Amino acid sequence: MRSILLTAALVTALASTSAMAANLTDKGTIKSMDAKACTVTLADNMVFQFPAKCNFSKLKTNEKVAVTYVVKGKVNNALKISAA
Repeated sequence: MRSILLTAALVTALASTSAMAANLTDKGTIKSMDAKACTVTLADNMVFQFPAKCNFSKLKTNEKVAVTYVVKGKVNNALKISAA
């Protein structure tokens, strides 16, 4: 009985961990970009952190985009941004 409960607890923990690591997508309009901080803010005030040495030269304010990201702590780490 004890091993069944332990197994169930482990399965639940693994399922919740993998769900938290899943890629998310937010669609919206670019409100602002900060190339120095490598962040993009959408009109819904969601802020996305991009890796260092980001290049926003192909993006424009008021452009509709889709951002694929993962949440790590309180930071939305962007994986990809594309026109929506």
